[in-house]
Amino acid sequence: MPSSSLTNDSYRRVRRIARRSGSNFYRSFWLLPREKRRAMYALYAFARITDDIGDCNEPAALRTRWLDWWRQTTALNLISDAPIDRVQLSPGLADDTADWPIDLIRRAQEIMPALRDCTRRFQIPTRYLLEIVDGVLADQQKTRFDTYEQLEHYCYLVASAVGLACLHIWGFKGPLPMRAAIDCGLAFQLTNILRDISEDAGRGRIYLPRQHFAQHGLCEDDLLQPRPDDRLVCLIEDEIRRAKTLYVSGWNVWDSLDRDGRPMFSMMWRTYRRLLDRIAENPRAVASRRVQLSPGEKIGIVSQHFVKPIFHRLPVPPTEVTEVGT
Repeated sequence: MPSSSLTNDSYRRVRRIARRSGSNFYRSFWLLPREKRRAMYALYAFARITDDIGDCNEPAALRTRWLDWWRQTTALNLISDAPIDRVQLSPGLADDTADWPIDLIRRAQEIMPALRDCTRRFQIPTRYLLEIVDGVLADQQKTRFDTYEQLEHYCYLVASAVGLACLHIWGFKGPLPMRAAIDCGLAFQLTNILRDISEDAGRGRIYLPRQHFAQHGLCEDDLLQPRPDDRLVCLIEDEIRRAKTLYVSGWNVWDSLDRDGRPMFSMMWRTYRRLLDRIAENPRAVASRRVQLSPGEKIGIVSQHFVKPIFHRLPVPPTEVTEVGT
């Protein structure tokens, strides 16, 4: 598939965005061959800027308006048959956004050509990209969930949709195991939610569903000002058990993946699963801080996947999969 100079320049720019993000997963892109790696830069840059729009310090109504514009611009560039040497911008925005907290027009011009190219090259359904924006839009409008089903839908938008797009880049033998792919995203996001309980409380957000925390005698105030008491511990332990089951289901993606996509999937799965274990070691800690892996643990996981002889000796499935339910 030929690429225009605009597309090639866009790929250079999305790589720069990914590199400057400081994400731990930027280095993991190097586990992929060049074309797949470039596509991951485009997908990551798109998701990164989408998150930045949702997290900026402007009023919620303005963030929502900007996200609506970003969604419409994404749809215009991915769905239409516009020439590849031009970026289409949705109407309704100022002609110049250079002095805005996020220069939306410049970001669209930087990202959309590469995003359009990689979605066509790897046949990524456009709806996954639009659902990523929908997830950030949902964050502007809803900071509470009454039921686990509501939380599942939110996690699908902000995590599983990203994972499904990644799977198209990594490559798989059809049909795609949708349930496993969705559960893997849910497992990752539920782990993030448990890790970030204290930070989210400071922002007035509660992501664990009322259906679950009420069972342990907790109310909203107990999660907005979390205390490391036994009720919170029981809640966290319940969610950890739920997440472990989701991780087991999520690993079933492995058998369908192309061989060159497996190292990155394995690295992400094992990193998040190790983080869940750290939370499980001291559930009370989430009341006061963000639980993280140590630098040594991160380096160990990275080396397991970049050094091929070590990677090929990793247990498949991981021991965490075989231990659940035994």
